[in-house]
Amino acid sequence: MRSMLLAATVLAVAAPAAVYAQAAAKFSTATSTINDLLANAEAKAVLERHIPQIAQAGAMVGGQTLKQVQAMAPDRLTDKLLADVDADLAKIK
Repeated sequence: MRSMLLAATVLAVAAPAAVYAQAAAKFSTATSTINDLLANAEAKAVLERHIPQIAQAGAMVGGQTLKQVQAMAPDRLTDKLLADVDADLAKIK
């Protein structure tokens, strides 16, 4: 009985975590480095569409996320721009 209760508890906790993981975007301006985005063809296309100059800057800021770089260039990497990039990145499976 005790092991069944433990198994039920584990399943109750693990199932929502698995669902959340599947629903989470593969890439994000807040969690993916620029290098990671440029290394994926679909993500790179999103960046080139929204921020064409990012490929040249990648060597200097590639280890950072776009959200981190936004702090250095808030006039160029606006909240709206990052939201648009995130919307397109979320479509990548």
